[in-house]
Amino acid sequence: MSALTVLVMLASPPPAALAETAAPPTLRFKKLGPLGHDEPSMLSLLQDRQGFMWIGTHVNGLYRYNGYGVVRYQSRANDPKSLPHDRVSTLFEDRQGRIWAGTQDGLALFNPASNDFTVYAAPQGPKNRGIIKQIVADGRDGMWLASWGGLQHFDPATGKFTVYQHDAQRPGSLASNDVNALARDAQGGLWVATWPGGLDYLPPGGTEFVHHHVDPAGSADPRTNIVRALHFDAGGALWIGTESGVLRWDGKGDWSTRKQVPAPNSRVTSFYIDRSGTLWATTLSAGLLRWNAAAGTFTQYRHTPNDPYSLPGDSTRAMLQDRSGMLWVATFTDGISLVNLNSSGFARYVPQHGAPSGVAVSNEVLAVARAPDGKLWLGGNVGISLFDPAANTVVRRYTSDPRQPGSLSQNIVYSLYQGADGPLWAGTSNGLNRLDNPAGPFKVIQFGNPASNYINAIAPGRGGILWLATGNSLIRYEPATGQHRMFQNDPADPASRAVNGTSSVLEDRAGRVWMGSEWNGGGLDLLDPKTGKFRHFTRADAPGSLADDNISSLHEDSLGRIWIGTAKGLQQVVQSGDSITFRSYTEATRGAKILSIRSDLDDQLWASTIVGLFRIDPATAKATLYTAADGMTDGFTVNSSTPGPDGILYFGGVHGLTAVSPRDVRSQSVPPQLSITDIKVYNRSLAEPGPHAGVTLDGTVTAPRALTLSSRTPAFSIEFAALHYTEPGLNRYAYRLEGFDRDWVETDASRRAATYTNLDPGRYVFRVKAANHRGQWSSEPVTLTVTITPPFWETWWFRMLAAALALLLLWAAWHWRVRRLKRVNRSLEDLVRARTAALEESHLKLAAQSTTDGLTGVTNRRAFDARLDAEWRRAARTGQVLALAMVDLDWFRQYNERYGHAAGDAALRAVAEVLARHARRTTDFLARHGGEEFVLLWVAGDAAAAQNEAQAICADVAALAMPHEDSPLGKLTVSIGVAALRPLSEGREELLRRAEEALAKAKLRGKNGVVVAAAEA
Repeated sequence: MSALTVLVMLASPPPAALAETAAPPTLRFKKLGPLGHDEPSMLSLLQDRQGFMWIGTHVNGLYRYNGYGVVRYQSRANDPKSLPHDRVSTLFEDRQGRIWAGTQDGLALFNPASNDFTVYAAPQGPKNRGIIKQIVADGRDGMWLASWGGLQHFDPATGKFTVYQHDAQRPGSLASNDVNALARDAQGGLWVATWPGGLDYLPPGGTEFVHHHVDPAGSADPRTNIVRALHFDAGGALWIGTESGVLRWDGKGDWSTRKQVPAPNSRVTSFYIDRSGTLWATTLSAGLLRWNAAAGTFTQYRHTPNDPYSLPGDSTRAMLQDRSGMLWVATFTDGISLVNLNSSGFARYVPQHGAPSGVAVSNEVLAVARAPDGKLWLGGNVGISLFDPAANTVVRRYTSDPRQPGSLSQNIVYSLYQGADGPLWAGTSNGLNRLDNPAGPFKVIQFGNPASNYINAIAPGRGGILWLATGNSLIRYEPATGQHRMFQNDPADPASRAVNGTSSVLEDRAGRVWMGSEWNGGGLDLLDPKTGKFRHFTRADAPGSLADDNISSLHEDSLGRIWIGTAKGLQQVVQSGDSITFRSYTEATRGAKILSIRSDLDDQLWASTIVGLFRIDPATAKATLYTAADGMTDGFTVNSSTPGPDGILYFGGVHGLTAVSPRDVRSQSVPPQLSITDIKVYNRSLAEPGPHAGVTLDGTVTAPRALTLSSRTPAFSIEFAALHYTEPGLNRYAYRLEGFDRDWVETDASRRAATYTNLDPGRYVFRVKAANHRGQWSSEPVTLTVTITPPFWETWWFRMLAAALALLLLWAAWHWRVRRLKRVNRSLEDLVRARTAALEESHLKLAAQSTTDGLTGVTNRRAFDARLDAEWRRAARTGQVLALAMVDLDWFRQYNERYGHAAGDAALRAVAEVLARHARRTTDFLARHGGEEFVLLWVAGDAAAAQNEAQAICADVAALAMPHEDSPLGKLTVSIGVAALRPLSEGREELLRRAEEALAKAKLRGKNGVVVAAAEA
């Protein structure tokens, strides 16, 4: 055993001392950020049944939060429906799901239908009677209110208040009117914390109070008698938070059995018990406390200036664990922070959290290596630290000091390695450092040029050698002799290194040496130490090649498998004889850059990446991604990992160190609750007060059942949110409006709204579902029935009325005509002639109308069929050739959907005008064949002339430059199929068939073109 190993072990505190002084790993507190544009002082928290978070503040009113944005409720002068006061000290949800707010000026009930409040005030008395500090259920449908004007009971059904107050003439009355906290026991009795009178107990159904002093007998302490928080745990024990700490009474023995619990000397502002049964306490100045039942002590979490993920402030006021498992901590001065209690098996260390003042430190861990006795060597930007994870403390620090011979050669440490009973090797940006004794000195080994003194990685090799990955070479170093050999690229030697720079190196159990560069490319090199020759493997567009030429990490697992970490994911070396290929796990790691790779005791892989930490099953290629939200440090560093004792894996990061206990890793997750958060018509929220013309909403904006819109309000949007707060930015959504959307429309957290315009009258059903960051989808979509009412002239009653009116007018006209005929009987003959002429003229007009397309003004298909029959028979007699062009508008359905039917009709008329200019001869014939299709018949034409004419038509239509955003060409175009045929034995259907086939080919060839089906027969 080396001297360094012995002395490192001696540096450890004895086990007993370790148990007393060990500090647990730090929880990762993620600050929520401003609420809208505010960062108010927080006092209270509540999650309602839908999943919304409600946040009561000191002077900013009440906020409702959905993971992305807030709705703020404030007190407004002369508005009896607003919040009565902007200080909201307590929040409560009753059995019916109603939200109650205890304010500085009374009790307020939130009305979701009208988005306002109903205010309830106790009977006349002192003004501070309206200062509500806490609300607890009475076990039925009422509630107890702690106020600074006495204890109050409120019955929501009747609106009746019952006030209990101090009466100096009644010993059994309330000890003091200033009530700070309440707790109801299992029997229904009420414990009341008064100021400064200790605790009062009101038995179930009683009216007389029993008074208790909280401070221990014989040691009077006024601060202990001031109780600020009360809570019963699952075992029936009463936890008492005072001005100076915590007491606990088991709830079974005599009151004298209460005991002081070791805790910081600070006011306790609240207690909370999470879903695992763990008790937490918030304090005025001592941060956050978590009860460790096994040790009988509190674990304290406080703000640490050099840890951005510590508790943001030490003045904590309220706590809540939401349904997704996140613990919310409300502070008075530093906003809200969240901790994920659903994940286990991860520990976050901030090594330098207890560094003495004046000592330059950094929590960035660039390198980590095992040290004796379970300790770790940590390298970073400020030297080397010997870190003890068991005590969560740095045992010793090493830094560079040019004035001190034997100190570290440079403070930036990129790599560390210590073999069994061997010295510590440290790779810096200024050479290799060797430490044989904890007290020093360091021996510095340099290799002739600054780039080769830049030691990125150290890997052990056979015979005690070291492989050094440096800035411009690979070095084989023999510690026993001090000799080294440098491997670099030689352009004249293809068996030399592919590139000079090296950032990762590995000697496998077969003695082969693998290496690569993170930034220089060059792919993966394999060195045969016997020959000194290199094989090169690079990225190629072929199966089994490297995913990327930048190699960031290398690893050999216990089964001898070689793993390659590239800039685009993870791969495994597969060897068959001399052939080497690479099996891809890039899909499992989502193509992320691999920073470091380790294997656990079950041969599962753990890979730190730029997006988080993956656990990969090599057999199935299935992977699970863990992120900072699971309690780890964020921002891992390259090749910074090591196995520790008992299967623990350590990964270095820019803000500290993550320890993974693979067999203990659990990350529970529940599907998200989902809610519609707003409905807007013409960009105006239906939650806003005032009339909304043409809109009827059944239900509330956040819980709507049906939405009815008139045809005059066709534009509306529906906003939604998954009320799952672990990683709101990674939640995903899918929505569909049945009756309009053909498929589900998927979207991410940045686009949580569906907008619809110009829907046809009818009934639709909107459905939306959501998935959390783990990909778990909500079990049932949220639905909303949407009805678009027709304009009055499309309603059934209007049509009935119009039909009746038409019949009446017809009857009146007939009756008038009969009477008129009787009066002008003598001019009947002239009238009959006039009528006959008018009728003939009408028939002529009808005949013209029957052969004309009403939209475009050209002839219709009926007239075309007749004309084609006639021309076909004539051509059969004369031997003339008939040429037919069939014209179709490209991507016309998409044009109609985007621009509307009115624009589509205008496009048809414009194309018809172009076609008419190409039907110049009296024998040419143009017709609308149906939909967006036209036909143009040329008598005595040939295929070549018809083709030229058709190409000119394509060019003229394109020259219209009518925008078409859904066309790859960006404008409206046509495709034309041309056929030319001399009637012989075939019928006219053959000409039509050939033209249609030519049109189909034009469409297939990319549209906006002409295809000729046949030459002149």
